[in-house]
Amino acid sequence: MNAPPTAAPTAVPSPPEPRGWRVDVPLVGPVGWPPTGSLAFLGVMVAFAAFEVVSWPIATALAVGHVLAREHDFPVLREVGAGLEDA
Repeated sequence: MNAPPTAAPTAVPSPPEPRGWRVDVPLVGPVGWPPTGSLAFLGVMVAFAAFEVVSWPIATALAVGHVLAREHDFPVLREVGAGLEDA
């Protein structure tokens, strides 16, 4: 008798090592210094709000959205997303 072929276990890629420093924030997870592109974007948002090119609530919403999009591995956000998928 021939034994059924067994599938080789697939390796799960490990997450990339974080660049720069990171601080563990309760309920959020590790937070680090933003990359240069993010820092420039946040600086431009601050300048736009300071010179009233855009209103400060819009600049704040854009900055928060940008940070959340860049730091997509927050454990709390992952759990909220999983909860929203179940709902």
